[in-house]
Amino acid sequence: MHAIYGLFAQGVIVAMIIRFVREIFGRKNLAPFGMELWIPAAIVLIVPIAGVSLAGHLRGLWGDPSIVTFLLLFLYTVRPSSLPNRPRLSTCVLVSLFVMLPLYLPLFLLNPNVPVDLYAIGWHPKWILIAIAVIALGSVMMRRMAPRWTNIIAIALIASSVGLMESDNLWDYLVDPGLLFTIAFLAIAGSITSFLSSRMPESIKNLSSGKQT
Repeated sequence: MHAIYGLFAQGVIVAMIIRFVREIFGRKNLAPFGMELWIPAAIVLIVPIAGVSLAGHLRGLWGDPSIVTFLLLFLYTVRPSSLPNRPRLSTCVLVSLFVMLPLYLPLFLLNPNVPVDLYAIGWHPKWILIAIAVIALGSVMMRRMAPRWTNIIAIALIASSVGLMESDNLWDYLVDPGLLFTIAFLAIAGSITSFLSSRMPESIKNLSSGKQT
């Protein structure tokens, strides 16, 4: 199960990159079932190099994404309109400073007198689950948390309960170093494609849209 998730996640990453490149060239419409995305992804899963599939090499390069990152990339690839509300870039910075940095740079490295390792809490995630429940309850009461974000976190918790990933640490299901870049990418993806499309020569635009001059 661990290997299947890891390989499939690499295929989704490849399909996401292809979709993004297509949008840069103004080609947002996909063939039925998105074949132009999933055929290359299938090739990545199947074609071996030195006895290991391309997806296996990608796993060795950057590892498996968290469930939250995987779901965000999958939704962007399959149906971008299904994505949760895109956060502001300032939100990404705050997440980086107050979540990612303490998580992957334990506080005891900054101050030996503070023996706190937030990542280690993930091995006994009772307090993480309590914090998630409190935040979710407060957000629902204040109508601040979108249902889609709630569903994504719930799926990540279910995946953790069934051991979908190799890690037993709950943090690895919820966040990873690539999550910050994924959220930032989704937050500015529309602006990037619009800007690059506006700078694209007209001949390339016509070619990408199937028009002839």
